[in-house]
Amino acid sequence: MKHDFATLSYIPLKPKTTYQHPPEPPLVVHLDSPAVTVMTDFNYVHPVTVDPEMPIDGALQKMKTAGVRLLFVIDDNQQIIGLITANDIIGEQPIRVVEETRVKRSQIKVETIMTPHSAITALNMISVRNAQVGHIIETLRQVERHHMLVVDVDESTHTQRVIGMFSASHISKHLHKDLTEEIAPAHSLAEMVHHNR
Repeated sequence: MKHDFATLSYIPLKPKTTYQHPPEPPLVVHLDSPAVTVMTDFNYVHPVTVDPEMPIDGALQKMKTAGVRLLFVIDDNQQIIGLITANDIIGEQPIRVVEETRVKRSQIKVETIMTPHSAITALNMISVRNAQVGHIIETLRQVERHHMLVVDVDESTHTQRVIGMFSASHISKHLHKDLTEEIAPAHSLAEMVHHNR
């Protein structure tokens, strides 16, 4: 089928032409730096997702390949139904599942040990815009978690969309100081949810 598309006008590329790229984070980050400087912004970085039916060791391999420690567990409609972290997989939770259900570790699926969406808390981007790095660290310390999602809330429909994330390990790199143990003990997200029920 023939389409009648006109050719767009085009121009030669001039010498010394630059290119557009996302803003670079500052070289030095302090506790009073704007929080957004240490936020993983999903406008520029793709979140890594996983199917709830995937075996946990497959999910861990996916994390290693992507260089991340957290995956979004999504359903067929691309909606978030949970989160799973590296600590969830390498922690005690899978051992407990094996002991309680007598299934092999290789048969444990992501959905079995993920943190369900009902147990996940998030920060509203409105709060984040005026926050400093110290506020984020204190919030992570208060909830005893290494990750915190950031959502944009539609004022008319009240629907949420995850637009970013804070990670203790990411903040640690920017501050040149390991905050992970200071923020939360090395427990899995799922274990903490189970413990707090």
